[in-house]
Amino acid sequence: MALIKYNSVFDVIHERVTSATHLRPAALPVEAGGETVHIDLPQARAALWERPVDGELSREVWRQAVALAQHDTLAAAIGSADVTGWVEAVVWLAMPRLQRVARQASSRLRADRRDVESELVTGIVEELALASPDDPDVGGRLLRAAARRGWDFARGAVEERPNEDVVAIVDARGAETIDEPWELVITPPDRATGLAAPLRFSSRSEIEAARLGQLAGHLGLHDIIRRPCRSPRGARVGSLSLRSAGRAR
Repeated sequence: MALIKYNSVFDVIHERVTSATHLRPAALPVEAGGETVHIDLPQARAALWERPVDGELSREVWRQAVALAQHDTLAAAIGSADVTGWVEAVVWLAMPRLQRVARQASSRLRADRRDVESELVTGIVEELALASPDDPDVGGRLLRAAARRGWDFARGAVEERPNEDVVAIVDARGAETIDEPWELVITPPDRATGLAAPLRFSSRSEIEAARLGQLAGHLGLHDIIRRPCRSPRGARVGSLSLRSAGRAR
């Protein structure tokens, strides 16, 4: 059985980029001091992060790297196999800042660092589709977009800490139960952009069935739900535990 070598997306990208043989071009042609010079990836990252930073060289590195990465995003959109490998290379160039954000967001807000890293990478990739290589601050734009997404995710994760299982509390308090499950079925409207399927919440007590009705009201789903009712069981594809949102964390 193969073992997972890394559990960090940053580590995976670092290995893929630094050991890449498919990177085209392997060096960036950048204008510096009125002439064109070719610098490899380690030199490019040093130009971005080592002090003192040459502003003109830094802008040129970002411009060339983003232009190459956007070639790959376009190739992927049209199903072409003609890729340069520079999307991952741009993430690697940005990694010193991304690593700092991941460390700060995960330690201050206690979010899972691996999830924060994934959000940061997603932020870079999504912003690549919108940014212009000729923007003098294209590098800063990518970094800010990634940091914003990473911090937003970490803040949201704070609100998702689970509390007690409501069903377990009801059972412990001796509430009267019923043999058949109560269910709340939410059927989303048809969408041309993707699949939609009913979402079914199951309850094992009358008290919890009432909570499901309140949940529907809070979510504003009156127009797209069927009332809580007893209904035959189908094939279960997953489960969701309802937890108290009002309890202190």
